[in-house]
Amino acid sequence: MITESHGTQDARLYEPAERLKPLLVPNLFAQFTALANEHKAANLGQGFPSFGSPDFLKKAVSEAMAGDIFADVGAPESLGNQYTRPGGDPALAEVISQVYSSRFGRKLDPLREVVTTIGAQEGLFTTLFALTNPDDEVVLLTPCFDAVIKSASAVGLTMKGVPMRPTKGGDESAVASSLCRASDWKVDLHELDAAITPRTRILMLNTPSSPLGKVFSFEEMSSIAAVVRRHPRLLVLADEVYERCVYDHREHVHFGSIAGMFERTISLFSAGKTFSCTGWRVGYAIAPPQLAAPLLASHAAVNFCVPTPLQKGIAAAFRVAEEQGYFMWLPKMMEGKRDALVKVLQEVGFKPVVPDGGYFVLCDATVALQAANIPVDSQALCPQTALDDRPDVQVCKWLTKEVGVTAIPVSPFFLPEERHLANSLIRFAFCKDEATLSLAAERLRLWHSSLNGIKNA
Repeated sequence: MITESHGTQDARLYEPAERLKPLLVPNLFAQFTALANEHKAANLGQGFPSFGSPDFLKKAVSEAMAGDIFADVGAPESLGNQYTRPGGDPALAEVISQVYSSRFGRKLDPLREVVTTIGAQEGLFTTLFALTNPDDEVVLLTPCFDAVIKSASAVGLTMKGVPMRPTKGGDESAVASSLCRASDWKVDLHELDAAITPRTRILMLNTPSSPLGKVFSFEEMSSIAAVVRRHPRLLVLADEVYERCVYDHREHVHFGSIAGMFERTISLFSAGKTFSCTGWRVGYAIAPPQLAAPLLASHAAVNFCVPTPLQKGIAAAFRVAEEQGYFMWLPKMMEGKRDALVKVLQEVGFKPVVPDGGYFVLCDATVALQAANIPVDSQALCPQTALDDRPDVQVCKWLTKEVGVTAIPVSPFFLPEERHLANSLIRFAFCKDEATLSLAAERLRLWHSSLNGIKNA
């Protein structure tokens, strides 16, 4: 006999795990992409390159799959479409070892010190899952990539934020004072040291940082390493996915290359960022064997391996990219896009923070908040305020609807108790095609002209 069930008691049978409930909210990036599409806005929100991938990728992945064709008799010539080694296809692991050994100042073992992942984002989650317990803490240098906050929440970790702040040119206590360069934003080492307790397991370090675009110097890295040495249990998760997008002749320094830090560091990288193919979802971690082994076990339990032809394709792409000078061309091209967007933002009254690396320009959007009559100092704002009610979220929606340009609010890149620091901060992505960037510039300038017209009337 089939009966219908009603009531809240049955509904509770389908409740998700408690640790997942904070994540059951609409994805902010998807929301703004949908809003941009609805209003036909120039989308400078989500950080994916809309200018396309290098042409050598197509040939590389095609050759990786060649020969794996159904045969009536015998086996195919190759097995490029089949499972490969969980820690990384041997061809890619070997290339990673060759490329990064000199960058880390040591000979990397491709079989024991390299682990491929489904994008660097899986690497973040896998590391936290594999190397922490629910009563552990993670310290974040904020603003930070929001996926770190989501992953730490899902794993059940306690999070502590140490906000980076500008050190000159205004009120040092106010992030929204917005300096000219991301390099002016610093980590207070005393504040960092005080945030670390015996329960702290992971320090999350991101260079070039997202969304700020700060490239940590060797001196800054060495100072942070000195703090790490004072805490024997502490490990460092170094997110370095924008390593190839560093500007103004700055140098990317791997945290794991600092003396004594390799043994305590998991370094994450993204082939999707390096080769502008974010949909391939090929990431990799470099770590000492004692840290790589738990990552591999965790990754293999969930995904077993990263898609084989994409790994083989990336292995070939590294070789071709070096031959063609791609790694020199990419940052120069991106730097030009950055400079063009910064110039426009300055023209229309925003206060941009010029990034030293990465895909994004952070800026103080006070001029837009005032135009939209959105207050930034409301007494009603508190750590529990819903994101939709925060001023930076509201002004990004207003810009999309009224100006036709989409940005991303910055408050989700802070912990709730720090979000007041982002009340007037928004983020524009410059990893876009020229048509999109030109349309955004045209619309921002048109809006600014109309704004000046209203003021002068």
